[in-house]
Amino acid sequence: MTRRIVLGQSGSERFAVDATVGESRDDQALRIMLDEVADLTKAMREFLMTADRFINFSGIIAVGALTIGGIKHDDGNNWLALVFAPYGLAMVFGYLIQIYTEVEKRAGYKKFLESQINQIMDRPVLLESQINSQVERNRRSVRLMQRFNGLGFLSLTYLSVMETCTRYSDERYKGVIFCNWNTVNIILLCSVTYMLIRAGLENMKASDRAHDHARSIYVNSMPPP
Repeated sequence: MTRRIVLGQSGSERFAVDATVGESRDDQALRIMLDEVADLTKAMREFLMTADRFINFSGIIAVGALTIGGIKHDDGNNWLALVFAPYGLAMVFGYLIQIYTEVEKRAGYKKFLESQINQIMDRPVLLESQINSQVERNRRSVRLMQRFNGLGFLSLTYLSVMETCTRYSDERYKGVIFCNWNTVNIILLCSVTYMLIRAGLENMKASDRAHDHARSIYVNSMPPP
């Protein structure tokens, strides 16, 4: 015989689990955590599938900018493609970093759940978080690809600044030489670069923070001895 245990409610959505009458609290906790691990795994896969679609955009932006703004540089206003290319690339990279940060947060939470399940089972039955650890997710080839992408972004940023510098660096606004489109472009690109760096640093710490936060909540919820 089973009964429905409501764990919580968010708006009209209720979170519940089926439990067998007479089932121990450890068995109930084990069932809930196994379901949570399955949900986290599914969510991580869905995030990664979304990221794959956005990776194509970065290549399209880079190739399009170099083709239109570089090869056909003197055809009308094609140079604008080089000016705005780093902004488009930054939007794609920023969104990708946010997706991977969400994946890292769930990986950290999943690592905590797996450690608790292994402790209840008194044996290492779930090993995915150990095999696919944060060190493995940030192996050398991944870091090299990140540097390559960063180099591509910085190259387009340099070309963007050179385009506006060539055309607007000597212009003045109300007699002030620094108030022109070149200065605006440089300030915006510096701001965009800073935001990407911040997002990258958050991504690096997301897994450990999620793991530590989950552990802290679990420890603080334990009844006093």
